[in-house]
Amino acid sequence: MELRHLRYFVAVADALNFRRAAERLNVTRPALSKQIKDLEEETGVKLLERDTVSVSLTDAGSVFLAEARAILSDVERAVELAREAQDGRRGELRIGSVGQMASGFLPGALKAFGAQFPAVDVSFVEMTPIEQLAALGTGEIHLGFAYGRDAEQVPGLSSLPLVRSNFGVSVSQLHPFAERQRIPLDELAEETMLCVGAEAASNHRRDMLRIFNEESVSPGPMRQISGFDALLNMIAADQGVSMLPEVLDLRNSHAIVTVPLEVSRANLDFTMWAVWRTEGSSLLIRNFVRLLEENRPVVAKKRAS
Repeated sequence: MELRHLRYFVAVADALNFRRAAERLNVTRPALSKQIKDLEEETGVKLLERDTVSVSLTDAGSVFLAEARAILSDVERAVELAREAQDGRRGELRIGSVGQMASGFLPGALKAFGAQFPAVDVSFVEMTPIEQLAALGTGEIHLGFAYGRDAEQVPGLSSLPLVRSNFGVSVSQLHPFAERQRIPLDELAEETMLCVGAEAASNHRRDMLRIFNEESVSPGPMRQISGFDALLNMIAADQGVSMLPEVLDLRNSHAIVTVPLEVSRANLDFTMWAVWRTEGSSLLIRNFVRLLEENRPVVAKKRAS
């Protein structure tokens, strides 16, 4: 049985006339009669009573008609949903979460995306940026975030720069550094340096150590924190200091101040990218990337070190 058999049967049942039904379907009357006969033979049920002048439904035909209409309606709905998904208007979008780091651009993009594509289910997956790069490859997430040049190390990824800034020293508002205009790097030698992520795979730790090395300064004790929100809570509790991008405004949300660093040689550049797989990226993903681009903050100007 094919869908055309159901469509032909419904057309005849609606018209109760083979000629009118054939005209509506743009087929010949003999061809239509054969399709209905084939349907009855396949089902083993007499669906229509017909003679030379009239057509009527049998009791079995009436029951079959209701089910045929439901099937055809379901098929039309399935086609509609598939087209919406193909057009990026329906489906699921899984995004790697970076917490507060995305506060400057993600809420606006999500609001605009929800207004334009209300049938898309957006969800967030908690993972570090390094984990996100791997998760993009497996399809666990559709879009993630990367820092520095990490995205360039994974082939097959497209990227969009979202934040450009300089690393500064992030401290609690209670810390003596909070009132300073600039902090020479060597003054951090006695501070506990907090960094996010596991030691073996922490880009944050790597970047902080690079800055110390480029200035030939030995850092204070390094302490790994499991997540970014936990890192912010530790800084706010004055349990150590960290290096975060100056553009990140944490004064009101976490009572954290980020003070510019004073260096002579070290590269303080911080860049965060949205990243997604180039091959096979759906229109749904591209729609979200477009709104990310429209809602990203004005890229912070790099100051002279």
